[in-house]
Amino acid sequence: MRESGFSHVVITTAHAGELGGFFDALGWQSQPAEHHADACDFWGLGAATDVMRWTAPSRHCEVVLLSVPESVPPLRPLNAAVTTPGGLFDINMRTWDSDWARDFLAEHGWRELVPSVAWQFGEIETSEGLYIQEDGIVMAVMQRLHPPLEGIDFDRMSDIFNSTQMVRDVEQTLAFLKLLGFERFIDHEGPLPGDGPRVLQLEQHPVDTAAIHLSIAHPKAAMSGSIELIDVLHHPLPAIEVAATGGRGLRSLGVPCADVKQTFAVIQESEWAGQICQPLADRQLPGLLSGLCFAVTCPDGGRLDLYQHTP
Repeated sequence: MRESGFSHVVITTAHAGELGGFFDALGWQSQPAEHHADACDFWGLGAATDVMRWTAPSRHCEVVLLSVPESVPPLRPLNAAVTTPGGLFDINMRTWDSDWARDFLAEHGWRELVPSVAWQFGEIETSEGLYIQEDGIVMAVMQRLHPPLEGIDFDRMSDIFNSTQMVRDVEQTLAFLKLLGFERFIDHEGPLPGDGPRVLQLEQHPVDTAAIHLSIAHPKAAMSGSIELIDVLHHPLPAIEVAATGGRGLRSLGVPCADVKQTFAVIQESEWAGQICQPLADRQLPGLLSGLCFAVTCPDGGRLDLYQHTP
């Protein structure tokens, strides 16, 4: 059913100009999208809104910005602890220089949530920091330290290549994603090595109890459009109840399907039928999302928009 990971990130924002300036400064291309009532209904936007598409220089990734008033509540509270389950937690971008990225992000409305930490995961040593802006959107920025990053071409920051969900049960969410063709290809259960716990604000816990379960899934075991799941085994936090429509922040990930009707039927006939939050229909939505599509929420509220892929 699936041949790739997510292709779009849909963001509802009261700061479209500032976010657009961030992508523009990185060389992303903008394109205004015609507004249709279908978009209001599909994402629960209420009144008419401005829509802007931003496409990465590689053409492999797109962000859809939907303007909403600042009075619209964030999907995730800005003061929520990092490991709080509920909805889409972050988007991930790579950089060649974490120090440069920190200053660049500060110029475009992002503040440090977790300062960059150099740590080792398996054989890979990386520097990772978390940043947040006023819609509650979190970005993980990663610099590969060792071994050198190969086979990926970008200027100062990469495409959005991964998105994380903090969940109550990794295995439960993986079982759901498997129906959409996603397969686990990275798995870690236990304490994070070195300074790793600092990235998730777990450094105050004893090392032996600061264990996590982390899995990354993609239809072709690629770190491009992949979905990362994390749960904290010994120090769980109450989950945020994330609305399936409306809200401000990381609204959804757009996932192309070779046969969206078949994908919908699989979900509809499964134990997860109740996760469908928008039925299959032909809709006028921005860009490639237009046409046959439906939406589902993962068990902890992370929304995925499934649409018909046209080569």
